[in-house]
Amino acid sequence: MATLDEAFNPRRNSLNALRLVLAALVIVSHAWIIGGYGYPPALMGVDIGMFAVCGFFAISGYLIAASRLSASRLSSLSRHAGGSRPPRADLQTEPGLLAFLLRRFLRIYPAFLTVLLVTAVIFAPLSTLLASTDTPAPSYPSAASYVVANLSLHITQWGIDGTLLTARIPTWNIPLWSLVFEALCYLALGLLASVVPRRFFTPAAVTLFAGITLAAVLTRPFGSAGFTDNLLALGSFFFAGVVLYLFRQRMPSSAPLALIAAGMVLLLLALGFFKPLAAFPLAYLLLYLGAVLPLHRIGARNDISYGLYVYGFPVQQLLLLATQSLTENPMPVAVFATLSVVATIPFALASWFLVERPALTLKRFAASRVAPAPAPART
Repeated sequence: MATLDEAFNPRRNSLNALRLVLAALVIVSHAWIIGGYGYPPALMGVDIGMFAVCGFFAISGYLIAASRLSASRLSSLSRHAGGSRPPRADLQTEPGLLAFLLRRFLRIYPAFLTVLLVTAVIFAPLSTLLASTDTPAPSYPSAASYVVANLSLHITQWGIDGTLLTARIPTWNIPLWSLVFEALCYLALGLLASVVPRRFFTPAAVTLFAGITLAAVLTRPFGSAGFTDNLLALGSFFFAGVVLYLFRQRMPSSAPLALIAAGMVLLLLALGFFKPLAAFPLAYLLLYLGAVLPLHRIGARNDISYGLYVYGFPVQQLLLLATQSLTENPMPVAVFATLSVVATIPFALASWFLVERPALTLKRFAASRVAPAPAPART
């Protein structure tokens, strides 16, 4: 039986397609609350949007672990090049950590900052023009503080004064709440790989995953969806992906196991223990699907899933304002959800071509600037 490592091709897989589906599910989920259709479809408190976010974190854990450990290994080999002894399998590589953090920063932050600016400068004024009733101009000090207050990725200002006055949820971009937790997971993995020797890294990562999961279970009865609760819950899905990557050479890749994983996810959903006990089976299911589905061409060159995720909510707010005056009766939720996804695609494409893809070039430049120079050969 093939292992997950043998079945999964890092350069030819369907994970980008799956992330595109997950991003679309987040938009679909928010169609209910923005359009006033009630709560989105959910099972024991987990709606399709939260399910998609957890899936994002599981996939991210696997891919980021591959990135971090590969960078560490290359840095270690570079430092020991030319030596008389073979390079030590060591993860204590400060230059590798710096390059890793720079790449992660450039992957998520430029697009994040851009959507903040676009919301404050374009979307907010436009919303007052689209409103069916007379509304004042947006408060420009509030628009400026919307950008400044949220620069840290931790969203503390959700609205802009003078905008979305008739909206059911006067909030501009709810999905941004998860980005600070993703950044913290990146930092935790990067630091762990820097301070723990290679031979101890796997047990350390498994212990951390188990500890986060246990803490999330123990605090669950008292949780209030606060910062710590979200960090523990999403951290469990991220590090489930990390652990799956570490055991990829021993983990079988099989349809029966994938079906068992899917059954476990559904059972834990029904029992109300999806967060965080479903983290590992969900990670396995998504990686298996990423390996076997014939969707590797989708997003292979142009990955717009992140753009869909960060632009979906504000575009939906504007779409609702634009369509409210066209009909007396609200459109069916399926129509609104479909239009929301379609309307967001141009913004996601613009984010990719104008911000995210150029940042990938900067990632390579930043990596070359912080990469350690090979040690001279000893004679």
